[in-house]
This record gives sequence, structure tokens and C-alpha cells, in this order.
Amino acid sequence: MNQMNFAEHEKYGKVYETLQVLLKDKPRLLILGIGENRMGDDGIGPYLSFYLSKEIDNPNILIMNGGIVPEERKDEIYEFDPEMILILDAADIGKKPGGIGLYKEDVMLNYLPISSHTLPLPIFIDRLKKNIKGLKIFLLGIQPISMQFLDTFKLFKEDKYSLDDKEENVNIPFYSFNLTKKMKKMADDLLSMFSELLVAY
Repeated sequence: MNQMNFAEHEKYGKVYETLQVLLKDKPRLLILGIGENRMGDDGIGPYLSFYLSKEIDNPNILIMNGGIVPEERKDEIYEFDPEMILILDAADIGKKPGGIGLYKEDVMLNYLPISSHTLPLPIFIDRLKKNIKGLKIFLLGIQPISMQFLDTFKLFKEDKYSLDDKEENVNIPFYSFNLTKKMKKMADDLLSMFSELLVAY
């Protein structure tokens, strides 16, 4: 992956520095990617969570692909008992396409409609907060460039992962990603940023 000075980067610097502060005490962390792979850039959350899970191996960090039904993973979330959840998702954050922002829970619930999920995100978050005391939740929101739903779909790496593999490990995407070229570049930048933040966790 590419090397970049994230702290001084015009686009990522503020998010990077805020995450450094949030993660400095190494809270028990769940990183939850949400989105629909078949809807263009809406798949950035699952893209980030899947590839990040290949790099980070730490018992204090759980990385999960929630797809469009993250509530189906609630039992695993409760068992892990995180102190902090960082949701990764394409969202309408009022920025130019490709814009990024890190949002606290109250802002997230009031101002950020997120469309592809089966259960509205505010309801899902409310349930998590009721079941996990002291839980802090943040959203890393990325303004999509395209949310076009494809007419035809390809399975994700069907030469590498069988249907049985995907059934046994729901973190493996079922369908291939369809990110725009600009969003794919940004996703790979974010993977590098998270790797840098979490490698010494």
C-alpha cells in the first residue's frame, strides 16, 4: 500500500488526528463496515472491513462486515462487548463526492440519512446502547460518488472463496465490489491509514 503522511494530509488529516485521540487508550474496539456491494460506492464500508480484517490480528479489535443487515451480527457484538464502535459507511454527509468526516453519535443520528440498510441505523444504535453500558459510537462517513445499482452481479472472488466459505464466514463478501475508480483509491488510502493507527494497538 502507498505511504502517506496522514496527519498532514489535506483530506485525511483531521480524521486521522481525531482517531489518534479516540484510540490512544486502546479501547476494546469494533470496526463495523456497512453497505451494499452492488450499489457502487455504497460498498466502501464492507470493502474496508474485509480488507482491514486481513491485516489486523488483535484480540482487542473486532472487524466485522455488517453488509446491509448489521443487526444480524448483534449477538457477536454483544459477546465481544466493545467499549467503542467505529462504523464505516457511505453516507450523505453534505460534502462533495469523496468527502469524509468523523461524527459523534448525536450528530450521526440527527443528520445523516443512510439508505441501503434494512434496519434504520438510529434504531440499531439505540439497541446497542441499551445492551452495552458506556458504549461510544462514531461514524466514519464517506460521501459516495455513485450509488448506481448494477443490473448484473459477479460473485466475490469465486475462484478463491466457495459458497460454503461465504456461508461459514459472513465477513467474506458475497458479491464483488463495484466502487468507482476514485472511491477505490480512497478506500485503499483509508486502509493504509487504519493499518498505521492500529498496528501498535
